[in-house]
Amino acid sequence: MHCDTIADEIASRLEPAIQYVPDGFFNSFAFTQTGNNLTHPLTWGILARLLWDVPHIAQVGIDVRINQHGIKFQPDLVGYSEDGSMVVFLDYESPNSSDARIPGKDVDAFIAWRDASGADVPYVIITTLPDCPAPDWELRYTSSDFYNSGFGGQGGVLRRNPCLFWYNYYYGEFAKRRMEGITFLNISGKTVRRKYPDTK
Repeated sequence: MHCDTIADEIASRLEPAIQYVPDGFFNSFAFTQTGNNLTHPLTWGILARLLWDVPHIAQVGIDVRINQHGIKFQPDLVGYSEDGSMVVFLDYESPNSSDARIPGKDVDAFIAWRDASGADVPYVIITTLPDCPAPDWELRYTSSDFYNSGFGGQGGVLRRNPCLFWYNYYYGEFAKRRMEGITFLNISGKTVRRKYPDTK
């Protein structure tokens, strides 16, 4: 199945599945705090459940280590066909991790694995970024040597539209890479949309 096709299939199933989460689950940091850090693990559960119903997927692996050819690649979920071949890789990034780390942490790891293995497995990355003003959205990890060190002092711009802020950065990074087989979805509140490649 083509990467965009399977990503759109996941998006169409994910949006109705998240309508019942608490308010603020995806459009605030309330559920990514110590003692209440639920966004990532609960979304893994939602995604695992819906992947079972995606065409050509017969098994779902969680937190799989696909470390081979000297490359470390560990997607959150893997959909497998009946014969055990890999149908799709999926990574979910919560509000806490939808930031500047994604191109290096997720995209580069997949590209290195893809190029070393020669395998053609679609890779879907889901971010969590409000596509609207978000006055309380946080800009974390801006100290030197952290992921977002180059964005210190830009919290005001970020909060105007976190999705626009980070995807403007991502698009510039994607242009430097061979992005074949990679699709990005974004959760904004309780809406799921494909962000890359462009749906136009």
